[in-house]
Amino acid sequence: MIKKIFLFFLPCVILLSLSIATAIQPHIFGPYMKIVDKNIIVDMSLANVSELEAVINSGVGKEIIFTVELLRVWPFWPDEFVASKKIKKAIKYDNLRGQYEASSFDGFSKTERQFKDYYNVRNWIFTENGIILANIRELESDNYYLRIIVESKSLKQLPVIGLLMHLVPEVDMTIVKESSDFYIGDDK
Repeated sequence: MIKKIFLFFLPCVILLSLSIATAIQPHIFGPYMKIVDKNIIVDMSLANVSELEAVINSGVGKEIIFTVELLRVWPFWPDEFVASKKIKKAIKYDNLRGQYEASSFDGFSKTERQFKDYYNVRNWIFTENGIILANIRELESDNYYLRIIVESKSLKQLPVIGLLMHLVPEVDMTIVKESSDFYIGDDK
């Protein structure tokens, strides 16, 4: 009897654990790099963010931070940091007006927009194209790679008393992706 129960529940447990383990996690498309007029231009986007979308649609304000880093490959040494660019995007759903308020700040300029349709705001908030990272005239001839870091955090932290504030994480989600090595400089 115990053997029959065991043989019945074992496949159920395996199927449930597989379905939990294969839940779709957010991931980064890209980085797609091209060199135009001696500038390194990077495109990227974030996909499978259904949990984050549900939180945004509930009215919680979120900040999405895209960081692109250019690193130089060194054998037997830690890789050298060369340049980076950080873009901060904030989004909040206004339940009263029924619209999304979004903003983007790239370190120089701030853009604010309002959207009625979530699909338009989703494309705008989770995609970043045309990031001018560095000029290749300033770089030495060598192998380089790109590191993309995407972080998500709430715009307003919950009021926490005293020492508990150190136990609450500031960042909700962090995703990191590195490109393959590429050569910049004179032809080898």
